[in-house]
Amino acid sequence: MHLIGALYQSQHWRAPNSATRSRLQCTLLFVLLGAGNWTVGFADTPATAPLGSVKVAAVQINGYDKGELPRPTYKPAKSYVPYIDKAGKDGAQLVVFPEYVLGHITVPSGETRLIAEAAKRNRIYVVIGCWETYKDGTFANTALAFGRDGKIVGKYNKTHAAVDTFEGSPAYARPPTNRSHRWFLENDPEWQMRKGASLPVFEFDFGRIGIMTCYDGWFPEPPRILSLKGAELIIWMNGRRGKVEDYIVKTIMFQSHVAMVVSNQAYGSGTMIADQANRILAQAPDREEAYIAATLDLQKVRQRRERSRNFQQRRPDLYRPLINDPTK
Repeated sequence: MHLIGALYQSQHWRAPNSATRSRLQCTLLFVLLGAGNWTVGFADTPATAPLGSVKVAAVQINGYDKGELPRPTYKPAKSYVPYIDKAGKDGAQLVVFPEYVLGHITVPSGETRLIAEAAKRNRIYVVIGCWETYKDGTFANTALAFGRDGKIVGKYNKTHAAVDTFEGSPAYARPPTNRSHRWFLENDPEWQMRKGASLPVFEFDFGRIGIMTCYDGWFPEPPRILSLKGAELIIWMNGRRGKVEDYIVKTIMFQSHVAMVVSNQAYGSGTMIADQANRILAQAPDREEAYIAATLDLQKVRQRRERSRNFQQRRPDLYRPLINDPTK
């Protein structure tokens, strides 16, 4: 099935004071090309209307790098726990870390347990990256989403492989030959990673969240599809040298009516929080470890989405080339 577009509308209701839980019901109108079944799930939420303003945090910090294999004495999760505690004390509802900082780990593991305990202790959502390894020896570039209770409430596997080497023509179409598995792990792991097969939207109790990882954000389709599937806030986690492009962030927010939280490792820069195309609320200094926080007005985001001329006047009938392979 190919998802081409959606119109998102919502109504928010406050439950009676005596209620302990409420259910949020949204209406989604999807415009589809191709055949297939589509299922939407809704999570129980606390018995209050979705928060209009929500404080979020992002951490620019180093950890395992792209080609680093596990080192027995290096357990970076303990370096991230104080930032989760800080975000909790700040009243943040979400804290975001960079791509693959936890390294090659099984899930769950000792590293994820430290993150889970901190999330639960602070009643905060945490999104953090790792190379998730599986029993068959394969691995994925995974964003782990921890809920307020410390449980993993979602995973996103990077969908677009940021490969650095290739052989033959066209460029980047085929991996180098005569290279070992270890060579790829240390030099160009995304040739061999399990690429994600979907662009999920997660139901947090304050809003709907989409996730992109690094190179995913260089393609216009992932953030657009996440928005059309209902995402109000997009997390863009990175692990790269250089600066995350604020013009990409602004373009996504302008075209798709979302807020954004962006993270990067501290050997790079561009960690930022923004809620509309001309408003970057907080940004970390270049190439240094930093913690930032800001309050997003998700109610304004929802109003822009509900009143969007852009969403109303889309032409999915013209967009079929997006799902065709241009090389064939």
